[in-house]
Amino acid sequence: MTAIEASLPASSQQRLWCAPENSGAFSSRFVIFVTLRVTGHIDPSALQAALNDVVARHEALRTIVVRNAHQPHQDVYPPMPVPLTVRDLPAHGSRQELAEAELAEAEASSLEVTKLPLLRATLARFDSADSVLSLVSHHLACDGWSMNLVVRDLAACYAARTGGRPLDLPDPAQYQDYTRWQREQLAQPASVANLAYWREQLDGAEIFTLPTNRPVPATYTEPYLRHSFVLDSGVAAAVSRFLRAERFSGSMVMLAVINVLAHRISGTLDPTVTTMFHGRSNPRFKDTVGMFLNFLVMRTNLAGCRSFRDVLVRTRATSLHAYEHEVFHHQVLEAIPTLAQPLASPRNSYVVFGHWDPSFSDGGRYPIAEGASVIRKRSRMSETLPGGVTWTTGVAATGELGGGVQYNPETLDDSTVRGWVSDYRGILAAAMADPDREWQEL
Repeated sequence: MTAIEASLPASSQQRLWCAPENSGAFSSRFVIFVTLRVTGHIDPSALQAALNDVVARHEALRTIVVRNAHQPHQDVYPPMPVPLTVRDLPAHGSRQELAEAELAEAEASSLEVTKLPLLRATLARFDSADSVLSLVSHHLACDGWSMNLVVRDLAACYAARTGGRPLDLPDPAQYQDYTRWQREQLAQPASVANLAYWREQLDGAEIFTLPTNRPVPATYTEPYLRHSFVLDSGVAAAVSRFLRAERFSGSMVMLAVINVLAHRISGTLDPTVTTMFHGRSNPRFKDTVGMFLNFLVMRTNLAGCRSFRDVLVRTRATSLHAYEHEVFHHQVLEAIPTLAQPLASPRNSYVVFGHWDPSFSDGGRYPIAEGASVIRKRSRMSETLPGGVTWTTGVAATGELGGGVQYNPETLDDSTVRGWVSDYRGILAAAMADPDREWQEL
């Protein structure tokens, strides 16, 4: 098949993943998925057509990122059918357990980054009105926001195919439009000024890393694991009350706790934490499928802070200044190469922190057939990450406040991760009980 548009410039995110140290980003196991329990009859032919419609709508699902050390680029190909597997599930056994087994299968799936389209689907049926639909994409083509767009568009396209209704979806900007916009931003005076801010802000800083139990291997061979946690209802309620009463966001509070934990782990009074966010500051691209995740490095000086409230005030200032001077992460890494110096040690693991709100996180908001609900991930993860540790917190669709730590057992013991999470939960609980308490005694 011949590309319809070839050698398009790569986005900042694609350039970041193309770096030699991020070889895992091109792994067939670097996948993102959603598994839905669907109520109502599903017509496989209409589902196939709707999946094809989604791929036709979004170029990112039919784009190959060409990894070239000097000039990585993307090639866009014409629309093509989505591989759809349809099969029947056993009539015996717990349907809930069988549905969760479908989730585990989606977790364990692989998708070659050069085999288009970068979307796969499995429809596993209990009967004519109860089934499980799994959608798998590659992380180079999709982030979490994008997967919800895929579910939304699939539901709309399926309804149009089966109900004869006109398709009522916005015309999306394409990912190559986003890439062009990025390049335009890099040429703007504001971008130069923002980068100057980061050079000053991060002068002499080194990113916070987690100490490993074993040296980090050149290439990971084991699947990643996830240690999930849910906060006690009392602590979650205290956090909610605190956010309503004070001028802090959930992400600021959770990052402040990470800063305290960083001090507890390493002794630093200058935690410099890599944080991730959705990267869609331009509303033009809110309906675009693609990899948009961006990263900001939050440096918070804790010297002179007496209470946890003081730490929060410092963290809030750090966050607000960072958002005001948003840049693309590869610019910072290229401008300040010493920032990543701790990673030169094989006993230090990269860690990225993120906090997610539920505003756009539930594929079940867009029902296929009569209804759909997302089957949630359990404790284990099987996807391969480019490397390091991902620590996330957020509010689930159920309203519960919790999070998870994704890590590789080749470098970290489960007991080590559980210890960090226990400390994190303890710090947060003590801080919410008395925000004016001495922060180093939490």
